[in-house]
Amino acid sequence: MASSSLDSTVCTPEQLAISGASESYCYTRRQSAGLTVVSLTGFVSLAAVITILSLIVRNKWRAMRGPKADRRPLIQQPMDLFLLSLFFGDLLQSLSVVMDTKWINDGIVHVGSFCTAQGRVSAFLLRHFTQWRSSGLLQNTGQAAIAMSTFVITLHTFDRIWRRGGVQSLKLAYFIVGTIWTFLILTVSISTAVHRSPSFYAPTPYWCWINGSYPSYRIAIENFWLWMAFAVSILYIPLVLWDAGYIIPCDPQWWTFRIPTGEKRNSKQRSKLILCALAYCLPVFPMGTSRWFLLVHDNAKPLATAKPQFIIKAIFSMSGVCDVLVFKFARSGLLLFPCSSDASETASVNSKDSTLSDVNLNDVNPNDITENTEPAAATIPPKNGEPLASLVCAWIGINSLDAVWITYYIRSATDPNPRTIVNKSHQGWEVYYLTMFVFGFFWGCVNIVVWMWYFQSVDNCPRTRFSAGRDSTFSQIARFSRKWGRIGILVPVAITMGLGPFFGPVQAWLHRCDSFNGEVILNGLFFSSPNNEAPVASFYFRQPNGTLQKQYDYNLTNDAVNPSIWYFSLLPGSDSAAQIQNVTYDLDNLIFVATCPGNTTQCTQGTFQDAGYLSFLISDKASNATVADMRAVDTDWDYGRHWDDAPSYILREVNADGSLGSVVVRTAVTEPGHCTILKLCANDASIATLAPVGLTLYAQNKYSVVCTTLNSN
Repeated sequence: MASSSLDSTVCTPEQLAISGASESYCYTRRQSAGLTVVSLTGFVSLAAVITILSLIVRNKWRAMRGPKADRRPLIQQPMDLFLLSLFFGDLLQSLSVVMDTKWINDGIVHVGSFCTAQGRVSAFLLRHFTQWRSSGLLQNTGQAAIAMSTFVITLHTFDRIWRRGGVQSLKLAYFIVGTIWTFLILTVSISTAVHRSPSFYAPTPYWCWINGSYPSYRIAIENFWLWMAFAVSILYIPLVLWDAGYIIPCDPQWWTFRIPTGEKRNSKQRSKLILCALAYCLPVFPMGTSRWFLLVHDNAKPLATAKPQFIIKAIFSMSGVCDVLVFKFARSGLLLFPCSSDASETASVNSKDSTLSDVNLNDVNPNDITENTEPAAATIPPKNGEPLASLVCAWIGINSLDAVWITYYIRSATDPNPRTIVNKSHQGWEVYYLTMFVFGFFWGCVNIVVWMWYFQSVDNCPRTRFSAGRDSTFSQIARFSRKWGRIGILVPVAITMGLGPFFGPVQAWLHRCDSFNGEVILNGLFFSSPNNEAPVASFYFRQPNGTLQKQYDYNLTNDAVNPSIWYFSLLPGSDSAAQIQNVTYDLDNLIFVATCPGNTTQCTQGTFQDAGYLSFLISDKASNATVADMRAVDTDWDYGRHWDDAPSYILREVNADGSLGSVVVRTAVTEPGHCTILKLCANDASIATLAPVGLTLYAQNKYSVVCTTLNSN
């Protein structure tokens, strides 16, 4: 009863009938509770951002009222302006999240002026949510402004510290920030004005955002900048390594560095740099990863369900709090705030005249750095090789485990049956591969830095006694061999680990059924398919020359009166000689009947079990003799009938002693990039094959409708 109450809605039957379409979505009480938590995080971020903006206004007011000689402008350096842009983006983002309270109160989200206002965070505060639709800022304006501002801040911080570059003038800073906001406001306003049918903003489905009918706009206006800002966050890694004393930048090429031979330095600056990176990465990582994953993996969308989406958005909604905390602890001294006690370190992150370290690195001219020049360092015990050796061992161990992780993913994704420990349950499989992609992105960034460090250290290492002063042909050959030997070994390994998950499904699609006499291609319907269309199963069989030729097409149609009756029928034009014409399923009673080959007389009948182990028992209708007894190798063939993924099973004959015999039919994989198409492997088109194929087409069609829903987030 409790579960039933939580899954109930306040919508009318008419609203429920169209819920899930592109213009409305009805919340269950469970979803309303989840969205309430999301709104609370928005309130927290909104309070934090309003507080910091209020303090900035207070600082300006105090500066204006002080002695004229002590008055300072609010914007004194580019970082001041970049941070203001970031805070205003946080303000818009937080406001859009708070607006979810209206949908919680109504129990339904739908297209309209308020939906457009949430998508745009427009002038609704001034117009009391009336028909203001032509100007203002988007929800994704706030999110994109955060991403763009963070992108600029990261590049400016890196360039300022690494090579004392960055944005030098306030005029250029004003131009950059003005370009960001002009681009966002114009893009959003023009897009809204041009795209009215369907509405540019619609439920997606739990809140309003850019309609799924405009995927390119989602990428151009927001997702691209989310990913770019997240990607450039790895630039904080070399800054941390430099501050720790592991690398030193080299001039004139800013992308080169060398390995120092001096002593390691201690600095509090490291924690501040890490905090700057985490402030954006932690909130954006789940959101950016989920959007990327849903974009490239359209055949599995577990992240589009309510619970993951609410968790992801709640984390992302805390970005305002994170930015305020970073400003307080890592970037003090800006926007007329007083410097902290460790001002020399803070300055290195903020000011235009400083570099890294708690020691005075300004005395070291980058142009004078040579092989024997080391930064000044505090006196600490000499650095030995044990920590580095431990890190290398840990790195090798993690990469080895990651290789096993990826290998099991490729194995389970391309050949899911028999099930392994990682895909035995569908929920466990979702957690497994989502975590793999999330960790893989992070670990890939780490590996990039590690390999850069490795090749730089090899190229910059001092010559040995053997090679010093002997630039002989042998030495050149040895260096050439070492260089290309490393490339010849490491590049194939990297390609295999990086591209295996993408090429594996393609290979499975092309060659999974090579050992069978035929293939069956199941074509499910799209979410927007016309009502008069039906899912189709096409049978292909190998010819003497080894090629595949289509022989039969069957479609699956529903009875006009009884919704539990389905007909799996041979289509006209197929090579129908001596072929079964129709299989009729009763899904309520779990029975089916089939016609005789070549005519419409019912000759065979059977029962099936679709819960637990998929099984079929087929008998002759006249003599009641058993024709076929089959059972799946694993349970959960349709994943609990939740339609979360395509059907997956191996169906084998059941021997007299109860053991499983030869394979009758098995699923392969969905076609890469097309979640509506599933391939099965079979040897013939007998009733033992047709009966499971028809039921599989029913399940695949259910999944196809779900995976092609346009308003999926």
